[in-house]
Amino acid sequence: MDVLFILDFDGVLFNSAYEAFQVSRRAIAGEGDAFRQDVDYQEFLSYRAVVTDAWQYNRLFGSHCQVPREALRLVEPNAEDWAFAKKFFAARAEMMKESDWAKSMPPYDFFLRLKPLLLEHPDRFAILSTRNKQSIEQTMQFHDADILPIFGQESIREHGSKLEVAKAQGWLEKGKYLTVYLDDMNSHLEPFEGVVHLPLHADWGYDRNTVGSLSDHQVMTIFRSLLALSARED
Repeated sequence: MDVLFILDFDGVLFNSAYEAFQVSRRAIAGEGDAFRQDVDYQEFLSYRAVVTDAWQYNRLFGSHCQVPREALRLVEPNAEDWAFAKKFFAARAEMMKESDWAKSMPPYDFFLRLKPLLLEHPDRFAILSTRNKQSIEQTMQFHDADILPIFGQESIREHGSKLEVAKAQGWLEKGKYLTVYLDDMNSHLEPFEGVVHLPLHADWGYDRNTVGSLSDHQVMTIFRSLLALSARED
């Protein structure tokens, strides 16, 4: 059985939280009292741990529609939220025109260790992320690793969740793959419990660690072992 590794992007491959903070700040620049201008990076980072779509940042920055992070999962987006998302992606598009934009998202050591395996086995990996696809592609191009199938926020909106994207791609078909899913967000991993063979929680991302969280060295050992086993079966 072929092994397939599904990788989250933000918090697993790249430390992109500060980039998202900068994008948000640019999106609300000049908007006056409509948005909070006092959100610092630590507050943003705490909120980032529960965000799954850019419109949700409106519930942190919006002066009159704030929602505690604990309640964010219960909120349905409205017209103002989608308007914020539009500003957010427009701001990011402008920032991406800068030649050094990708430098605002430093790679984790895990990505540097993993990159040779990505280049050697591109058919064994895929990226599944709540980030928009174009920014992932540009980042991977900057690091000479734009060789993987990428499914971003657009795919998640189309299908409804990361899990539904995985189903639509045939990654969860019984007997087709030995599927490994790696994410730093516990809430993103939970739907994959009992569905993929190995749901792995990265201990170097933005969410809290649990008893089962794994270091990048442990994850790399698992990846290399599974690739070796898969090669023997071939």
